[in-house]
Amino acid sequence: MTKIANKRLVENFFDYFVKPDVDGALSLLTKNAKWRVMGQQGGLPISGEMDRQGIAVLMNDIKELMSERLQLIATGWTIEDNRVAVEITSNATMKNGKKYHNLYHFLIVISDDKIETIREYMDTDQVKRVFLDS
Repeated sequence: MTKIANKRLVENFFDYFVKPDVDGALSLLTKNAKWRVMGQQGGLPISGEMDRQGIAVLMNDIKELMSERLQLIATGWTIEDNRVAVEITSNATMKNGKKYHNLYHFLIVISDDKIETIREYMDTDQVKRVFLDS
């Protein structure tokens, strides 16, 4: 795939992710796709690796917790061969009234015109404070 096609694939995945359109998002993943959320401290249910089913659960969980659609805004792209790196900011209001704003770096590996691996780096403390703390 070209750099433009790889970027478009990643953009489409995140568009499906925030809708959320689970079937659309999963259609862009390889059969054995993995999403790894980096988190060293533990204690966060989201840290670790998810397969396609885990990604579907994540999408539905986020939908249930938000009072509005999650906004993801790409702020920088680096694309080389089958690897796409994208910096993203997020914004949303939770049903509990808390504001969610996080900063991310995703490294995405593409294989056979589909997403094979997603590695997510984010502020895990922000997730803990907004999603888990009372």
